[in-house]
Amino acid sequence: MKKKPALAASLVLSGILFITALLSLLLQPDPEKIAIFWQAGLAADMILIIGSYLFSKAASFKTVPFLALDALICSAVLYLAHSGAMHAGFSIHRPLGLGATFDYTFLLPLLFLFCSLLCIKDALNIIYGYSARGREALVFLAVRMSAIMSMLLLGGILFTIVYKGIWVINWEFLTEPHRRLGQAGGISTAIIGSFWMVLGAMIVSSPLGIGAAIYLHEYSRSQKLNRLITIAVSCLNGVPSVVFGLFGLAFLVRFFGVSLLSGSIILGLINIPTIILTCQEALKSVPNSLREGSMALGATKWQTIKKVVLPSAMPGILTGVIMGVAKASGETAPIMWTAVTFTATPVHMVYGIIPDLFQPVNNLDYHLLNLIYFLGAWDVEANAWGTALVLIAVVLGTNMMAIVVRNRYRKKISW
Repeated sequence: MKKKPALAASLVLSGILFITALLSLLLQPDPEKIAIFWQAGLAADMILIIGSYLFSKAASFKTVPFLALDALICSAVLYLAHSGAMHAGFSIHRPLGLGATFDYTFLLPLLFLFCSLLCIKDALNIIYGYSARGREALVFLAVRMSAIMSMLLLGGILFTIVYKGIWVINWEFLTEPHRRLGQAGGISTAIIGSFWMVLGAMIVSSPLGIGAAIYLHEYSRSQKLNRLITIAVSCLNGVPSVVFGLFGLAFLVRFFGVSLLSGSIILGLINIPTIILTCQEALKSVPNSLREGSMALGATKWQTIKKVVLPSAMPGILTGVIMGVAKASGETAPIMWTAVTFTATPVHMVYGIIPDLFQPVNNLDYHLLNLIYFLGAWDVEANAWGTALVLIAVVLGTNMMAIVVRNRYRKKISW
């Protein structure tokens, strides 16, 4: 048996095992049909690896235990799968006190996924003779596979949401209010309520966040004060949103009631730390030579900031603001006590253009949360997936807008 072709075939088989097992974990099909192919692939993989090892220079008493242990694990998995010990009704109930049950459709792909990783490791060790170079190749492979797995996991989540939600999306679903507790109708009131709430949050947070960033970076001369405020803002950025919701319930609802205004203010307060931090980084990216040149020409401090610094930092500032929009679009906890209702009440408009700030509104996040609560009791699963798809589309679209705006402004700036 030749070494290089056998090891190349082993790596190909291991890669196929890894990809199919990972897809099986993500999509959760019935693995019984593909299990025979996994068994044949793993058995052939082990034969190729052991044969390559016996005819390679890597074979020694020091390396035999490593290969023997991996071969023993793979053989045990083959025995479990082939003997029927792990069958379609097999499951592990609440292992180690966990509140979950792991069944055959999860355990079998997981075991073959683990065996494929062992085979890849052994093949690379044989190729590099169990040397430091082989360990380096394993580390780089692990990093690449981590990136690939992250992309596959995110892609699997998005694919599931799109696949299950796209069949519900139509003109009626997007333009009509819901009826019968979300079993019929659409999400028009939720979309409109989310729009006004996010817009109100940006009106609250953008001036305060951008103004605070300009003061901290351009006007304040106390390094200790700047450091203290930056630390406080960073800590505030990590505070759970439910804490903001409790603050809004205790203070804002007392004055404004459960209303659009209360929700917009609380979302604006959540966004302020994000906007401050991103705007500070944008202002730091502007070279000091531009400020010095403007001042040398006789411009005042404010003229320099207005005409030179802010236009140069605008890509980063707009990116921060739009990221705040995306963050506000996905918040549920702070608004469920301060602003939202599940009733399909349309937003009342004052003079036809300004929403009534003192009425509660519907919201995509809260609407989806209620549909999830109703699962099993009412037929709302399809509408829940459709609502999730619309919400994901709004957040992804907002982030894409931030990227486009940032790239467009960067093309106009040169220094």
